Amino acid sequence: MSRLPRRLFTNRDLGLFHAAADGGQPFDAPTRTVRLLLRDPDEHSAGVDGAWWPRGDNVTAELHNLVSALTSRLGRTERIAFDWNALSISQRGIDPPDGLDFVGPAPDQPHNQMYVFGRDGTCLRLLIIEPMLDADRAYEDMQKTVAPNTEQV
Repeated sequence: MSRLPRRLFTNRDLGLFHAAADGGQPFDAPTRTVRLLLRDPDEHSAGVDGAWWPRGDNVTAELHNLVSALTSRLGRTERIAFDWNALSISQRGIDPPDGLDFVGPAPDQPHNQMYVFGRDGTCLRLLIIEPMLDADRAYEDMQKTVAPNTEQV
């Protein structure tokens, strides 16, 4: 009887990055449902375009899933601007190259917002919901974020 080689079981195998022909995205389908809510594309706001509720403090662990979810709206993602924490920065140092440019926040960018830029310069501004927030509160905050603006312009 032949035995298969022993291998550590992890979910990481499901989300390995496979470079496209041009060496970058798109990524595989998300391995987990992305907790993301976007404003209707026809609604414009001076605020944010949506809300993302990551599952943990290391947001880089979920970025490929987020980018996959945003592809239909943004196209190919080129750059992400955010106030990265130490855990996220260290993770990026060990991840394989994936064609994404990670930069710090813009001078006027709030610390709880992530700016995701497409190849054509389009930008989606996402409010980051605290990962440890209870589900009811997080869902309520996400709904408020994308609710249509009822104020007169």
